[in-house]
Amino acid sequence: MSTLRSLSSRQRGEGWGEGLLVLSCLLVACTTPSASQGGARFEKVTTAPSLPAQALFAVCWPQNALRTERITLTFIEKDVLFEAKAGATNSTGRCIREIATTWASPPATLEVAPPEQPIDGYAVLDWVKLLSATRFGPERGLLDPAPLVSACLSKSGPLRPSTRFLVRHTPGFEVRALPSALSDSERCVEAVLNATAWPSSRELFFQFTKGGATPSGDVSAYVAPTTSTGVALDPMMVKETIKLAGAKVSACWDTALIRRTTIGGGRTFRFRVNDAGTVTNAWVAGTLSDGPTASDYLLDRCLADTLTGLHFPPSAGDGLYTWVFATRG
Repeated sequence: MSTLRSLSSRQRGEGWGEGLLVLSCLLVACTTPSASQGGARFEKVTTAPSLPAQALFAVCWPQNALRTERITLTFIEKDVLFEAKAGATNSTGRCIREIATTWASPPATLEVAPPEQPIDGYAVLDWVKLLSATRFGPERGLLDPAPLVSACLSKSGPLRPSTRFLVRHTPGFEVRALPSALSDSERCVEAVLNATAWPSSRELFFQFTKGGATPSGDVSAYVAPTTSTGVALDPMMVKETIKLAGAKVSACWDTALIRRTTIGGGRTFRFRVNDAGTVTNAWVAGTLSDGPTASDYLLDRCLADTLTGLHFPPSAGDGLYTWVFATRG
């Protein structure tokens, strides 16, 4: 195994505290973000979501929201006011208000209740696309992950009916399948979600049960061949050949660390070599190392490109290799 460690320092973002709640907003939410909305300001959303705006409201509610909690929306000309009721938080109200500003023909008022859990995964990804475009550039990760997720399911098969996905930002960012990813499609979706530029630190729990975006994007690194050569390449020869690509692998890892400072763990690839020593396929396999998994679509694509660019001694067969990437310390 090969262990790579980054020498660059941790980049720290500077957060802005929210302003104090103005208690004078007694009957309805105030008209400015500095009042009932807790002082938070957000970027103006200029595009409409693919799904109806109300379908995205589910993203805003915490998992432990009580069924009695409510957010009341009031639409006035081009503005939206909200009032949090029965224990609902202003954070939830701000999130729902932000989505509601994209509604082309809303009602005069609307009362929003917590959704059933888990929520629909494609609604979550539509929310990502809606907000990330106003916040980030592509260097932060995937801004529209839904077509790739659809490609995962189209090319590698459906998820298990019980599969859910958890996105958590504290104590460290993680996206993982529950139960653990076992199939090519589950590893593919998990990797896409890990490489996504999430527009907020909300904890999310969701599943993909409905049709989504049109499949698009390269997910070949998660599609294992249906046949085998029946020949295993010599592990020492594999190690020595892959060592020659050390600089390229380090570049893949450094780029991943810029996007995700807490990423780390093992990543296992299988690959196939033809009689001429050319790598014809390279795909992600279940990680053989103990501990966390360095799951990330953009990292995987870089590693797969590195493997397919190698030239092995002429000898057809299937190879296996695991990188263990160290987290920043």
